[in-house]
Amino acid sequence: MLASAALLAAGCGSEGTSQARPETVEGTIKTETTVEKGDAAAGKQVFAAQGCGSCHAFEPAGSTGNVGPDLTEALQGKDAEFIRQSIVDPNAEIAQGYQPGIMPQTYGSQLSDKQLADLVAFLQSK
Repeated sequence: MLASAALLAAGCGSEGTSQARPETVEGTIKTETTVEKGDAAAGKQVFAAQGCGSCHAFEPAGSTGNVGPDLTEALQGKDAEFIRQSIVDPNAEIAQGYQPGIMPQTYGSQLSDKQLADLVAFLQSK
């Protein structure tokens, strides 16, 4: 009787239970990145403070830099996520006629989320 009670107790619990798990996953899970809404006036200050105008022409800033693309033209029709990615990962998509590695790769860690949001709002304000 003691032996049967021990066997019964050993069978209770979840250690011997298994769950079916898929070996492969097909397809993708769509994720959306939320871009914080920024203040264009504050973004103009970020643009100036970071020296963006020394490399980029952008009419609303009155800048005429020519090392990088003219942002007045290059950002036309682009959404906030594209603009943000272009700042934090500038080699993700290179404008025609330009080489990778010219724009600093540090703005993603250098600027706060608010500064990035403000800069994006300013760059969309054309």
